[in-house]
Amino acid sequence: MTFSTRTVRGAVGQLAVTTAGEGGLSVLFIHGNSGNRTQWAAQQAHLKQRSVSFDLRGMGESDPDPAGRYGYADHVPDVGAVADALGLERFVLVAHSFGCAVAGEYAARHPERVVGLVLGDPGPSVKHIPPHLLAPLREGLKPENYESFRVGWFESMLQGARPETHQAVMDSLRATPREVVSSAILSLFDLEPEEVLARYPGPILDIAAEATVTQAGPLALHLRVPRMQVKVLSGVSHWLMMDAPEAFNTALDGFLASITSARA
Repeated sequence: MTFSTRTVRGAVGQLAVTTAGEGGLSVLFIHGNSGNRTQWAAQQAHLKQRSVSFDLRGMGESDPDPAGRYGYADHVPDVGAVADALGLERFVLVAHSFGCAVAGEYAARHPERVVGLVLGDPGPSVKHIPPHLLAPLREGLKPENYESFRVGWFESMLQGARPETHQAVMDSLRATPREVVSSAILSLFDLEPEEVLARYPGPILDIAAEATVTQAGPLALHLRVPRMQVKVLSGVSHWLMMDAPEAFNTALDGFLASITSARA
């Protein structure tokens, strides 16, 4: 598989983009908070059709926002900018973690362009988590606490990760400014993904880590959005597409095949 890199003008700066494959139904990948487009390398190497990944503003090799706007909704225009620049008229969105909020909002605003939506371990709706459980996160994101907090926070989500996944995720976290990570997380506190996804009429697949589903309990997103398909992967960390690329790709292939069949 040949990978090609370029930059695209986003809403506030240049966005780093990687493309692979050609033809077929295009797939656009969105990484999570403090991540980067290389976290989708195994999926892009696997797919034969055209696929695109990009670094969200302020993350990876993409430009920061001079105005410091890194909430999930702030990234939505950048998704459209990448799709427009690469001529993606209709496509499948595949996202991970924080990127799921970005993808969901884009799909809700532009359902005519999004043929299907794949959410990689989106987690529960933060708005429905009891406030006392969120208090440590708010405190940890403060400038005076962040350096010591971030390592333990990410380590907890990396339980079960492959060594190479652990290294890549922590390297990317260290390279991402605190204000980017913090702004992204805080923007989720008032998000109701159930309401957002209700505005998108297309098919949705949740590929979730077993540990996340267990921890979320009744707040697990697939339980709150009944029409959503779900595939649960065991023995993986939150970065499941990196820990179990074969299983993730199999689930993705099945979803893409079902969409192609429905459109035939």
